[in-house]
Amino acid sequence: MTARLVFTAGLTVLWLMLWGSVTPLAVVGGVLVAVLAMVAFPFPTMTWDVTFRPWPFVVLTARFFADVLRASVQVAWLAIRPARPPRSAIIEVQLQTRSELVMTQIAEMISLVPGSLLVETDPDTGRLWLHVLDGHDEQAVEHAHRMAAAQEQRVLRAFATDADLTENGHPEEAA
Repeated sequence: MTARLVFTAGLTVLWLMLWGSVTPLAVVGGVLVAVLAMVAFPFPTMTWDVTFRPWPFVVLTARFFADVLRASVQVAWLAIRPARPPRSAIIEVQLQTRSELVMTQIAEMISLVPGSLLVETDPDTGRLWLHVLDGHDEQAVEHAHRMAAAQEQRVLRAFATDADLTENGHPEEAA
């Protein structure tokens, strides 16, 4: 129930931002539109099995921002260098986790790093398909695979349940 209230409040705030003013009529209209949207497009039930670990979260956040900065410089160089753009590639990444929530977090963080974009996910098999800007050779593709796997490990360490960590080969961190 509280998730629905939070979602209603969030949609109402978004509505108010779109209208650009906070009036009683806009607030009532925002709440009505939010409720209508939730009734018309209900979310599937999903378990929120996560365990928040502060230090791995700090590591995840710091590394994410470092990756964004590094990749931004690399993509900018690819855009202005005198050579032709590198050949891009679509790669398949096999994740260890089957949690849709964790897979979504991994996919979003990978997509937010310049030079990579999520194409498709398959939660049943734990696979992601990514478009990578620089896929000119096997070494570049392998680098993209390693980056995705490392991102998954950081997300798992920060948010996975103890059972997920043990299942995915991190029993020492589940304690």
